[in-house]
Amino acid sequence: MSILKVDTLQPATGARVSSAGHIIQVVQYADATNYTTSSTSAVQASQTGTFTLTNSSNKVLVTVNCLARAARSSAAGVRLAIYRGSIASGTKITSGTEPQIYTTDSGTEQYSMNTLQFLDTPSAASTTYSLGFYKHSSSGDVTIYGGFFNTIIMMQEVAV
Repeated sequence: MSILKVDTLQPATGARVSSAGHIIQVVQYADATNYTTSSTSAVQASQTGTFTLTNSSNKVLVTVNCLARAARSSAAGVRLAIYRGSIASGTKITSGTEPQIYTTDSGTEQYSMNTLQFLDTPSAASTTYSLGFYKHSSSGDVTIYGGFFNTIIMMQEVAV
């Protein structure tokens, strides 16, 4: 096994060394709570603790993994979104309104593992992130099952 020790890296003439794009820190938040709603407007599910950036100009790569369930009415559908801050006072940072889970089959419910990801520019020294969810208008109740499979929100500070 070899060991390489370096005191200083110097770029070749005309070359540029950049630290942009590398990951500075990673924080994972896990939530084992089940959340259920029959609302067609976004409601609060998991919310992280405060994530403090080393540089307020950096970006945050936010990844959410969750298990969602929709009960069938005439259809079964769940809509998911990532928010900076809480659902009540934060900013929705993912786009779109169509459900991530949707079916019109004859079953009574639909389950789905979901991953959402967004490269955010919070322009602040610290922030929190939330998972919002709501039902499709044709669906019955919808649930985020943190108790079956923990809802994970991972935040990665990316140098700019």
